[in-house]
Amino acid sequence: MRKKFNKLMTISLISSVAFLLVGFILLVFTKLSIDIMSYFIVAILLLNGIFSIIDDYKQFKIFYFFDGFTSGLLSVILSIIIVSNPDYVNILLPMMVGLWFIINSTFKLRMALALKDSNNTYWPITYILSLLTIICGLCLIFNPEIAALSMVKVLGALTIVYSICDIIDVVIFKKNIKGIAKVFE
Repeated sequence: MRKKFNKLMTISLISSVAFLLVGFILLVFTKLSIDIMSYFIVAILLLNGIFSIIDDYKQFKIFYFFDGFTSGLLSVILSIIIVSNPDYVNILLPMMVGLWFIINSTFKLRMALALKDSNNTYWPITYILSLLTIICGLCLIFNPEIAALSMVKVLGALTIVYSICDIIDVVIFKKNIKGIAKVFE
């Protein structure tokens, strides 16, 4: 039991240190990190496209409503567009998140007005929060490059915090292995 636990804690420690390094890379080399993420997205789109096209040829049915060839071809074309200009990801991702914020907040704004009509006292809070979220969405849409850099920096900072917390947990667990082993035995 203790050997397995120590092995698990060692693996956790190694992965936490790796995440710590990734967090620092995201925080310090933000633009490079975005470019690398763009190429990961390209690889996923390209592989998805190729596999969809191959799968469509293997199981071709003329009456399918949605064929794999069309989605596969669109996926391959999108990957080529991103490879030719990786900055598209910097622009498109924050714009899509901003649009999602706006659509979601518009629904919540309508719900806040419904609360108002039902004489609920909490409607001003939800109304104001919905307006703030719409403003955040607009900021993402109108400043996509700054938003992309900010999102990567926040992701890097959160990864660093997670890694430090995990490392502290591993140290505490390793120091108290006897007590933990008694509970599980």
